[in-house]
Amino acid sequence: MAMFNRIELIHLQPALAAAEREHLLRTLHEAAMQGTDCLLQPTLPGVYNGGDYLWRQRGVQPPLRTAAAQDLLDQPHLVAQVDSAAFRDGEEGGRWNEPGVYRALLLSVKSSTGDDALARFEREVLAMPRYIPSIRAWRLSRVAQAAGGRRWTHVWEQRYDDLAGLSGPYMLHPYHWAWVDRWFDPESPDWIVDTHLCHSFCRLG
Repeated sequence: MAMFNRIELIHLQPALAAAEREHLLRTLHEAAMQGTDCLLQPTLPGVYNGGDYLWRQRGVQPPLRTAAAQDLLDQPHLVAQVDSAAFRDGEEGGRWNEPGVYRALLLSVKSSTGDDALARFEREVLAMPRYIPSIRAWRLSRVAQAAGGRRWTHVWEQRYDDLAGLSGPYMLHPYHWAWVDRWFDPESPDWIVDTHLCHSFCRLG
């Protein structure tokens, strides 16, 4: 059964007081629906447009914010911006139920992209785990509802044993930079992905 998912990258105001931060995080923890898995962790150093906290909900029903969570996230003196994506499971593999590092890439494919190019892009992204063994689990999903810096169209999720697996073997692998990166490169004739991305990651388990 395909599950419902919601990812929110929460960018806090820099001067947010500790008590306000704790109240916000407690409210978000309590906002998770019954029967929904909730991941709420501070992001790790090195994120790019990744927010200060990564909040991910996953369940058999669409993960929705409670009124209390909505009210807090909409207060500009607390939260500078939220990049969010709601989606059902896409193609996936590997083992998710283990500790490590969770990484989510929110990206926006240009609306002018043809179906053939989009299909090739998705196939090549999904082929990455065959070449990069540090990817322990993966999921590529099309976004149903998005908000934030762009009209997000896809979420590319992975699990790694540790941060080194993401920053080293994944980022530096020849399949990544010599093959998949062309879809992200404005100087490539195959460019289809907006250069504004959300690259976020946090501890898992």
